[in-house]
Amino acid sequence: MRHDNFREAKQRLYRDPTYAYPGGESGEQARLRAVTAIEKILDKHVGHKVVIGTHGDVMTLIIQHYDSSYGYDFWESTTMPDIYKLRFDGTRKLVQVNRLWE
Repeated sequence: MRHDNFREAKQRLYRDPTYAYPGGESGEQARLRAVTAIEKILDKHVGHKVVIGTHGDVMTLIIQHYDSSYGYDFWESTTMPDIYKLRFDGTRKLVQVNRLWE
């Protein structure tokens, strides 16, 4: 579905994580899907460095799961492409987010 006001449509998804446009998934559903995958990777590779590629929306939802201060404004500040380094401790706690792409 095409939206005449893309930014407004995107903001709605961040304001209401349970909302889904027809034929799409909600932010809540996408976050659950993505975080489930991330946590499997974190559990399998404890103490190792891992590189993961994803879309900016999914990246924002993943980070938001661990730190609720990340949301629409963060998503809007990202560029295409963009690279972020996330550091987790051994208990899946997000301890650092660094932007590597300038």
